[in-house]
Amino acid sequence: MAELADFANYFQMLAEAGCEVLVVDGSPPNVFAENERVWGKLCRHVTVDPQYPYLNGKVNGIHTGVALTDCERIIVGDDDIRYTPENVARMVALLEQYELVRPQNYFKPLPWWGRLEAARMLLNRGILPTGDYPGTCGFRRSTMLRVGHYDGDVLFDNEEMVRHFVVKGASIGYATDFFIQKLPPTLQKWWEQRPRQAYEDFVMRFKTTLFLALIPVGILLAWLWGTKVALGYGLGVAIASILIAFKGRSGAEPFFPINICFFAPLWVMERSLSIYWAGYWWLVHKGYPFGDKVIAKGTGRDWIAGAR
Repeated sequence: MAELADFANYFQMLAEAGCEVLVVDGSPPNVFAENERVWGKLCRHVTVDPQYPYLNGKVNGIHTGVALTDCERIIVGDDDIRYTPENVARMVALLEQYELVRPQNYFKPLPWWGRLEAARMLLNRGILPTGDYPGTCGFRRSTMLRVGHYDGDVLFDNEEMVRHFVVKGASIGYATDFFIQKLPPTLQKWWEQRPRQAYEDFVMRFKTTLFLALIPVGILLAWLWGTKVALGYGLGVAIASILIAFKGRSGAEPFFPINICFFAPLWVMERSLSIYWAGYWWLVHKGYPFGDKVIAKGTGRDWIAGAR
């Protein structure tokens, strides 16, 4: 009930900020009915249109919402995203300039596992000119209708949509100075996400190879030249990750405490282990579980072309 009440307060705040709040809910019928009882007067609460066939149900929900609304400027957010009225106003203003706007996320509150994920965000910001991959974006409805459907049979659907817009020639605003709050997952959900996030990275061959090699290289160095050399190697990796995180924190200081940078080596170690866990799912199950389905692709047809 606390979660339902939190959503109700959030939807009311968005409505008071002038938003049309449309919640596309893929819950089982009994859960949907309870959600309707609490949210029904605060938002437009609908089921997912069954005409959309994609394996990733969230993609079906997005297309359902786009079809049902007449609003030109649409903001899409995962269920852990929290906009403020000021965030909404800025997104609307940016959508006057761009056809799709991709902001950044930050975690609040910050449990220890949230700090590891926040360090991942900083590492991405430190390496990628377009910043970290957020769980939200804004786009023009007319542009979505023009570019058509993106690949919905993938795990990494948020970025697949962005890259589909890129491939179709839409103007993209990579708002690396625009930060939207993201709630951290529960510890249990965070554990469940470890191999999935690593699986999503398989298309990034250099990154996947790097993380696959980190631990074996350390073991090889210890075997050939001893523990001190292996420890020096580990220390070098740790220092490099901290420096990259500091670089990524530039311009994001109000949203990322400085201590987050020192969690970067722990995230690197976690991903180096999780990549093997993800490899197990790829070898044994030929995909990764998503709800009651197994999805084979981490990313889709527009990933590489969109990056280029």
